Amino acid sequence: NRGKANALNQGIKQASYDYVMCLDADTIVDQDAPYYMIENFKHDPKLGAVTGNPRIRNKSSILGKIQTIEYASLIGCIKRSQTLAGAVNTISGVFTLFKKSAVVDVGYWDTDMITEDIAVSWKLHLRGYRIKYEPLAMCWMLVPETLGGLWKQRVRWAQGGHEVLLRDFFSTMKTKRFPLYILMFEQIISILWVYIVLLYLGYLFITANFLDYTFMTYSFSIFLLSSFTMTFINVIQFTVALFIDSRYEKKNMAGLIFVSWYPTVYWIINAAVVPCRIPKSIKT
Repeated sequence: NRGKANALNQGIKQASYDYVMCLDADTIVDQDAPYYMIENFKHDPKLGAVTGNPRIRNKSSILGKIQTIEYASLIGCIKRSQTLAGAVNTISGVFTLFKKSAVVDVGYWDTDMITEDIAVSWKLHLRGYRIKYEPLAMCWMLVPETLGGLWKQRVRWAQGGHEVLLRDFFSTMKTKRFPLYILMFEQIISILWVYIVLLYLGYLFITANFLDYTFMTYSFSIFLLSSFTMTFINVIQFTVALFIDSRYEKKNMAGLIFVSWYPTVYWIINAAVVPCRIPKSIKT
């Protein structure tokens, strides 16, 4: 087993059609999805890939339910907003339709990158191809239902994003394409905020007077207020996003009761994986 990227490269070299669909082994594709995807290529000759709308199959656990909300709202909402901005950050490796000539033009998938989907997305961007998100092209996939499995997945995503950032930053700056600047800036901010928070917490811990009741009460009040504010904004954001997404899966609106857990579980995990994987990304 030489990895998914190598398997994709071997497969596309054997393919005799103009378009190649790539999906994970555990993915179930809606019967109409390929038709929705192929229609996009008819109207845009510079379209390199159309990524689908992944839905969650295993929703029995709390983590499964939270990820259902994440994919239905946040990820879908992000891809919609990126489409409006002019560039989708990355295709979904679980389900995407590629123009074969575009993949050949950028040199196929990278076998030395941990996330081949993020890497090939940016190769397409830098070569002048566009990526589009098609919400009507639905598929159903399995997601991690344990904290250990979730941690491994997010670590892999984080390292893959960092590797692409280090490889393509200067090339992106030379493109003079504002949508790509926005995507690159977004990735940089997603890393910087983690270190800013960690440094600030470290500063507070070092300078805190734990014997001062007034100081501790004030600090706890600020923490409590910021937590409630963040959760409130989070609930509003998820509610709006789920309402937009309800045309595809109306039952997901019931998942709002799990929204309050999202910042607690996912932001902490995402914040923890960043400092863990940057050294590994630099080495590779």
